[in-house]
Amino acid sequence: MSVAENTLAQLRQDFTYRLDGGLDAWRVPARLGPVRGDCEEFALALAFRLAGRSWPRFIWHLASFKSVIWHCTTAQGQGHAALWHRGAGWADNIYPTWAARCRHRRRFAYLLPLLAVKLALGALVG
Repeated sequence: MSVAENTLAQLRQDFTYRLDGGLDAWRVPARLGPVRGDCEEFALALAFRLAGRSWPRFIWHLASFKSVIWHCTTAQGQGHAALWHRGAGWADNIYPTWAARCRHRRRFAYLLPLLAVKLALGALVG
């Protein structure tokens, strides 16, 4: 099993889905152990863990497009976040296995400046 497969398998065990309240507040679940949140927290936790839980490496993965969080829409038309990671593929909390193709309709990538704004807002309301 690859590092990416092991990382995703561990996150599947640690993750409990919890819908955000009224405001969509993004946070990076950086601690070991249980992760509670929605699709963004799943994608952020997976990207952070794939970066070896290192903030500098996490930021580098996002800046160099090794990890990219995408805004997608599900088959039901709902907004959703999915992670693409170079060398592993696509994963999200709805389909928590690596796949060569995104299983949702991709809309746009959360590039580092937009991601930084989302995380800053999450820190302010958190």
